[in-house]
Amino acid sequence: MENAGRAVADWLDSELDGIEGARVAVVCGPGNNGGDGFVAARHLANRGAHPDVLLLGHISQLKGDAAQNAKILTVGGLEIREIDDPDDLEFMLDGTEAIVDAVFGTGLDREPTTFFRQAFETMNGSDAFILSIDVPSGVNSDSGEVYDGAIQADMTVTMGLPKLGQVLYPGRTNSGVLRVADIGIPTPIMLENADTWLIQPEDVVLPDRPADGHKGTFGTTLIIAGSRGYSGAACLAARAALQSGCGLVKVGVPAGICPVVEDNVPEAVKFPLPQTDAETLSPSARDRILELAAGCRSVALGPGISTHPETQKLVLELLPQLELPVVIDADALNCLAGHLDVLSHRKAPTILTPHPGELARLTSLSAVTVNADRVNVARRFATEHGVILVLKGAPTVTAARDSQVFVNSSGNSGLGSGGTGDVLTGLLSGLIAQGMDPVKACAAAAFLHGSAADLAADKLTPYCLTASDLLITLPAAYKKLVELPEPEPQAPKA
Repeated sequence: MENAGRAVADWLDSELDGIEGARVAVVCGPGNNGGDGFVAARHLANRGAHPDVLLLGHISQLKGDAAQNAKILTVGGLEIREIDDPDDLEFMLDGTEAIVDAVFGTGLDREPTTFFRQAFETMNGSDAFILSIDVPSGVNSDSGEVYDGAIQADMTVTMGLPKLGQVLYPGRTNSGVLRVADIGIPTPIMLENADTWLIQPEDVVLPDRPADGHKGTFGTTLIIAGSRGYSGAACLAARAALQSGCGLVKVGVPAGICPVVEDNVPEAVKFPLPQTDAETLSPSARDRILELAAGCRSVALGPGISTHPETQKLVLELLPQLELPVVIDADALNCLAGHLDVLSHRKAPTILTPHPGELARLTSLSAVTVNADRVNVARRFATEHGVILVLKGAPTVTAARDSQVFVNSSGNSGLGSGGTGDVLTGLLSGLIAQGMDPVKACAAAAFLHGSAADLAADKLTPYCLTASDLLITLPAAYKKLVELPEPEPQAPKA
């Protein structure tokens, strides 16, 4: 608690460019978060600030360390004002430069009472800079659910490690700028039970790129994609695979659309495959696909292939016979609905890349339920079916078969448009073809995909971003990682 309170004073001092003489309202709750606030108020006062310590409750409610730090504060000459009526806050916050939110923090799992909700609305209505301790009050630290009236912080100083609710939406929006304070928890203790990780630039390791390498060194991937009207999906996936660093990209598409792919992806090797009358992939393409896959290190299956009954038959027959890592996306996922037993027949790594709607079709859950609990839903699906699951969305999460989950930190709402998933599929398949561990490749692909979107959105805005724009900015996303200095040893990121 002492380290937490000191860290809050440090960050507020830095943000305000000095706090000597500043009037700061420290709004505390009756629990441990309030105790952090009492410590912060003491350190603020020691630095020459004028803290007003406001307790939403009564001193008699305080227990343990919170009660002890309240006593230390009052013995030191600072008054703790008990607030019974949230309307009193508006007067007390008038003229305040900053508000320290020390009301709830972690552990809140229900709607705040009317008393607290009205207090939060008054705090949010102030012009003061709001710094929340650990988690903005009114935000669920585990799920990111935002309860009615929750604090909208300008900055959150969280203790030890980021909380899931600060990287998942909508809680991520309420946290403002997130700062992590080292409060002295030993790294081995944090690592002991860690199963969820936040992927940041320094965590992404690109595949080796030897100076004397050739296209054989950098692997071959096979993209099985497209149907009449969806040739673009095949083109986007193939172009992304080419830009991943993969040595050779093969593309298998229905014969009728092969000329379109030929015109748009000259660097890939194209293979026209048997098709149905609707110009979708035919079951008779199976042996040719297996032949093409024999010289590859990975296969991507699904972008734009349709859910035509004969194409579904091909997918279900093909998957058990492919003896190399397969990225299953888009229509191939929809073809799996009701047939998840096929996955148990695969021996090589299987990577599924659904958005919440596609995962809903594979399970008995609704898309809303999937999105509301994306980390745990992805973890359960991956472990139950022995696959790697890349659940696309805000944010994208990768769940491994051993229950480890990797939460992506890059990306923006511009990714919510057609074709962006095809780019991710090609990029991922290309990274695996270069010899990357499939789980690490998934985390890297998600980060690069989101980083390319961030770079594109800087120029185009998220409104105007298209899948093709990702292919333009993907090289810059790679370059940012290549230029990173060697990271210093540090604690896990989530």
